[in-house]
Amino acid sequence: MKPEKADVLVIGGGPAGCAVSLRLAHTGCRVILLERTAYQEFRPGESLPPAAVPRLEELSVWQQFADTKPEPAFGVESAWGTSDLDATAFLTNPSLNGWHVDRLRFDAMLNSAAEAAGARVYRNAKVTLIERLPNHAWFATVASPQGELHFLSSFIVDATGRAARVCAQLRIGRRTVDSLVGIGCVTFDKSFSGSMPSRVESHPLGWWYSAGLPDGGAIVIFFTDSDLCSGYGLTRVDGWRNTLAESIHTRERFAWTIPNEPLRVFPVASHCLEAACEDSWLAVGDAVIGRDPLSSSGIDFALASAARGAGVISALANGDRTQLNAYNSAIRTDFDAYLNQRHAYYSMENRWIDSPFWQRRHRKINGFIGIQESRLPKEQGRDLRTLSSRV
Repeated sequence: MKPEKADVLVIGGGPAGCAVSLRLAHTGCRVILLERTAYQEFRPGESLPPAAVPRLEELSVWQQFADTKPEPAFGVESAWGTSDLDATAFLTNPSLNGWHVDRLRFDAMLNSAAEAAGARVYRNAKVTLIERLPNHAWFATVASPQGELHFLSSFIVDATGRAARVCAQLRIGRRTVDSLVGIGCVTFDKSFSGSMPSRVESHPLGWWYSAGLPDGGAIVIFFTDSDLCSGYGLTRVDGWRNTLAESIHTRERFAWTIPNEPLRVFPVASHCLEAACEDSWLAVGDAVIGRDPLSSSGIDFALASAARGAGVISALANGDRTQLNAYNSAIRTDFDAYLNQRHAYYSMENRWIDSPFWQRRHRKINGFIGIQESRLPKEQGRDLRTLSSRV
């Protein structure tokens, strides 16, 4: 069976992968987009900041977004640095409000938009092997409901989220600055409304996040470091509930209906790749920079990096290689700026100076400032092994 050919093979159908596929398809590029799910599994992240609104309009998917029935979010409530609850509105932003979204519907919407624009989309497609051919083309083997599929592409985009599986296979180094994880669940109690604002509350071991969901119900997540999560038994329902009981404003929200659905644990460490692109590959979204959920900027950054990434690929197609260095530099600058913002946010909480979680956050961390550029091996010398974890 002959492999299906494409100009660009995009692996990962989250916001970044779908957005870059959509943009490239609009230019007439032959794009193949591989998504390992059918958008039926849990996906954390339900808040879309006001800054993301113009990005959706630029992608010409605003009406499709509205059809997913998001709920407007006009600000954030927080108990941070004090036990008092404060409210911050989005009034200074031209878009005035953000949105509470259903991540499955949101991601599926972008995926369908990419397909409508001309991208060849495969869902439930799990990459089992990626090979770099002597002519520098990429060959991928994929397990799918239709059987084993094969693809041949000139360029590949890693949009596999925080795992960055393609870049891990290429042995691209990663700068990781913490071991943050989220432990949470969704309650489908209809007494909660999608208009219930996002709420953040700090705790000696980390911090709580909760928000309403568009169809009713709510999500509640505790964020802490992986060693503290294990040491305090926070993946156990009793340990998690005991920590919830120690909160004030989060506990008050769920006083009459403590969530009893299974707890989900997911990594959300802050990281950045040492290289974001080379001649025949590029990383976007969480694959290139993983941000702390406290920033509420994960989806917005995914859409922004997709726009940049599509620009780099289009420039390469026209013989302009200068955009490669520009993209790498922009990513490093973004990461350094993000770390400064992260430090400023966490430094606002000084009540638990003896807590390992907060001690770690109060340290000033450098990203790539002053760090010598890594000497990465040439592509043809890398060990292109089977993706054992499957994309």
